Amino acid sequence: MRIRMWAIVAGMMAAAALPSIGQAQTIDERGVLDQLNAARVDPASYRQGLRTYRGFFHANLLRYPGRAADIQTDEGVAVVDETIAYLGRQPALGKLLPSFLLQAAAEDHLADQRRTGQVGHAGSDGSSPQVRVVRRGGGKYVAEVIAYGSVDAADAMRQLIVDDGVRDRGHRTIIFSADLMYAGAACGPHPVYRTMCVIDLALTADGTYPGSGLRYSAR
Repeated sequence: MRIRMWAIVAGMMAAAALPSIGQAQTIDERGVLDQLNAARVDPASYRQGLRTYRGFFHANLLRYPGRAADIQTDEGVAVVDETIAYLGRQPALGKLLPSFLLQAAAEDHLADQRRTGQVGHAGSDGSSPQVRVVRRGGGKYVAEVIAYGSVDAADAMRQLIVDDGVRDRGHRTIIFSADLMYAGAACGPHPVYRTMCVIDLALTADGTYPGSGLRYSAR
């Protein structure tokens, strides 16, 4: 079992950060988890949306229809093609169940960065995702992914799955990990990137090691 990895992996991942376009929008946390589960349950169908997304690229510039500003990406259309190929090999996985405790820990980080304008997994007090979950009464066996500047739930999940500019595709690896069974998301405004979405994930509903006893159940 690879659950031990999740105690440290989140701290090693760089957050996906694309400049925002236009005005900040409200991103629904439930919609983000729905998008995550759609990709996990049926990766082959998720590829179809990426094929449409691929058509928005002009070299390394991403140009959404109806948007005045282009987004400069690191890898351009090549990483989208690589993602489409990856999803063609990715087996279907089970849905992640929602967890109140993981959502609360994600909300704590959202509130912190909404105030400070910082990015990344470290809180302004130096806290890691693991520390934030422990503060909420859970365990340290958790992972975290963050998307900044997304225009909607689909855009947030697409950022994390495509993982442009992230050498080891760490966000994608977490999203498609068969070791994870629960997730909690928090989305809201960010003073620099306009929006952000934090997703905390774990094998158990409270981030404890399997068999140590769950104190919190899924929603």
